[in-house]
Amino acid sequence: MTEYAEIAAHVARDVKDGKLVELREDGLYRHVEFKALQGWSRIILVTWPYNLLVAGSHGSFHFERFGPDTEDMFNWLRGIRVEPDRWASKLVNSADSVREYDRKRLVAQVKAEVAEAVKEGAPRGLRAAVREQILESDRLCSRDWAMQMVYDFEHGVTYRAECTCGSTKDHDDQDDAYRWEFGEHWRQRVGDDHEVKVREIGGFAFSDVGDWNLDKLNYHFVYQCHAASWAIGQYDAARKRVAA
Repeated sequence: MTEYAEIAAHVARDVKDGKLVELREDGLYRHVEFKALQGWSRIILVTWPYNLLVAGSHGSFHFERFGPDTEDMFNWLRGIRVEPDRWASKLVNSADSVREYDRKRLVAQVKAEVAEAVKEGAPRGLRAAVREQILESDRLCSRDWAMQMVYDFEHGVTYRAECTCGSTKDHDDQDDAYRWEFGEHWRQRVGDDHEVKVREIGGFAFSDVGDWNLDKLNYHFVYQCHAASWAIGQYDAARKRVAA
């Protein structure tokens, strides 16, 4: 089962009674159209050298691929496994145009990091805090809000203010740790060797959040990839019947 197996199954149901309803050909310039009565699936393929437009009920997507074997873009997709992630890189509008935030991926990443932290001895109450502050929030539907919650989340973190003179003080609040230099420590210090740095000690915060992959391919794009593969197979079968 691939990541998009459910969509592939949807396409298979929709096109099971698909018929070729229009065909215009002039060498590499084609307009091929299929319609399936049972499903919401009108599929159109338009080709010109090094270009393929897949259009119809699930949107329009323009592929362009320059290579020794892709002047006829049907050759690019003919008989190969459908790979939407790889095919997206050949979109004229770029792969980013068909990617969208996936809340499920963020939830899975959060749960995986928390599970690992608990295994390694994270502060008590971490799971409950994450559930209350992140996983049960209605802001998870927005990428920006969700990422901000993850970036800002801390549990059991303390901050140590350390001075080059040897004095240190731990704080529950980061701002208090920075203020310590000009408050309590300022009154106590002796001599000239005083440079204070603040660092986190203990506790839990999510790491490398900017590297998390939270995107999935748009449902309609994946649908059209499978539909295009099916349509090219049907087109080839029809040509063979005519030749015979």
